[in-house]
Amino acid sequence: MTTGGGAMEYQVGRLSLLVVEGDLRRICFDGVEVLRRVSYPVRDASWGTFAVRTVSEAVERDAGRLRYEHHFAARDGGFAGVFRAEIEEAHLVLTVEIDAATDIAVNRAGFTLLHPLRGVSGQALAVTHGDGSVEALRWPATISPGQPVFDIAGLAHEVAGVRVALTMAGEVFEMEDQRNWTDASYKTYCRPLALPLPFALGPDAPVRQRVELRLGGQAAKAAAGDAAQEGIVPEVAVAMEAGLAEAVLPGFAVQLRLRAGDRVPALAGPVHLEIVVDEGLDGLAPIAAACAGLDVARVTVLTAPYLKSHQPEGPWPDGPTPMALVAKARALFPRAAVGGGMFTNFTEFNRCRPDPDLVDFVTFGGTAVVHAADDMSVLETLEALPGVFASARGIARGKPLHLGLYSIGMRSNPYAADCVANPARERLAMVRDDPRQETRFAACFAAGVLAGASAQGVASVALAMSDGPLAAGGAGGVWPVYHVLRFARDLAGAAARTGAGGSIRIETARGSIIAVVEGAVTLPAGARGHVLCAATEAAARAADWLDGPPQDLGGVRLSRFDLAFLEGRA
Repeated sequence: MTTGGGAMEYQVGRLSLLVVEGDLRRICFDGVEVLRRVSYPVRDASWGTFAVRTVSEAVERDAGRLRYEHHFAARDGGFAGVFRAEIEEAHLVLTVEIDAATDIAVNRAGFTLLHPLRGVSGQALAVTHGDGSVEALRWPATISPGQPVFDIAGLAHEVAGVRVALTMAGEVFEMEDQRNWTDASYKTYCRPLALPLPFALGPDAPVRQRVELRLGGQAAKAAAGDAAQEGIVPEVAVAMEAGLAEAVLPGFAVQLRLRAGDRVPALAGPVHLEIVVDEGLDGLAPIAAACAGLDVARVTVLTAPYLKSHQPEGPWPDGPTPMALVAKARALFPRAAVGGGMFTNFTEFNRCRPDPDLVDFVTFGGTAVVHAADDMSVLETLEALPGVFASARGIARGKPLHLGLYSIGMRSNPYAADCVANPARERLAMVRDDPRQETRFAACFAAGVLAGASAQGVASVALAMSDGPLAAGGAGGVWPVYHVLRFARDLAGAAARTGAGGSIRIETARGSIIAVVEGAVTLPAGARGHVLCAATEAAARAADWLDGPPQDLGGVRLSRFDLAFLEGRA
């Protein structure tokens, strides 16, 4: 059976799975997801993922068995490989072989296993180490800043009554909590990060790995769905930064990032400053003086090395720590709230936590394409947001969460010199210029971020930049995400009921947003407002599209990536 996005769905007795571009995804037993994804990426010395092409695929089926074989090669010809899967109802044997004719510098090569969150977080986990010893642990409940498990040769646990046993061979594996990057999974990968990087993939060092999965037991019940939650709609802002987004987008709160020498734009209304200085703090006082004409409501100061990622155990940058800059910020901006945190991802925030006793709020941002960039993976990141925001609230200990930019594309790259170039505008990991930013997909993603933020007590969040590749519009008019920002702007502070899953919902007495990411939704009788779909997308290039007369929408069917902006509660 073919599903959306080129996925092929297979059923072998009680087992079901998808095959998507050579990877196995959403492996379920009795309807319970036991593995989210099995992939075998090769990542370069800057953590970019080598682009590959499919050379051939083959599927064979007979009674109670499925065989899948995927031959692949790097687009640049640097390596080639084959993935094989022997699949029975309760037993999967997976192998991967990757060969390179000459040495290639890589940071990762081979199997990556993603474990789901639902029915797993906080549960018991038995880990078999390379020496055969077994350690009793638990899957992290709150988000672990570092690797929760090392030296993995096998894992055993249960998901909703289903017994899951994994064994790995051919490399040493370890685990990280991918919720740090808003991936909705735990990741078992090779090789250990403590070993020297990069390493060589080549004639003398090919990849030969094997993973075996055994399943058993009886599902107690299907994992619970996404229940509606109550919350408050946060303030929605746009982000600005010299060289990346310099145009002013009127009518929105602004998060302005400044470095020494940047021109300070004329902005009306409260501004949240993000200041980046060198380790000698050169330019900090001149930046403050240049901002004298702004209404600075909030300010956070970091030195440039803290825009890069560091392991929890260090080494950490020389020079002043983020908390050492709080007093200086208070002296230079005496009327502003002073924050602590990071300008990159929750990962860096979690590894370098602010002291809530010293700051007035905490901050961090997020991107959906650190590890994968296909549509399914990007939408799955929305599932991780409640845990991310809840963990952040625990760290903040009552201080508000004023978050930075949350977008599909990557604003800056903490893991390499810059974001990955994307001249062909493909769906690639670690890129800034993601092709979906101009589409209804990005609007649905922004609605999902807003729903998660509303449910988890986030005070403010930026959902786009004022212009550039992460903007809400460009030449020829605004993009669909603009209308999410504009509609949400007028809902700020309203009590909301939110829902996730196939349809994202933010319902308030002032108005409601429905964004469909799976399946279809029929609007109830009496619904009035505007629908953003393929038929209305051209008209919606106008910034005042939502000012048009509301339409009677009762009985209207919303398809995938359609959005409805409704009067009152849906």
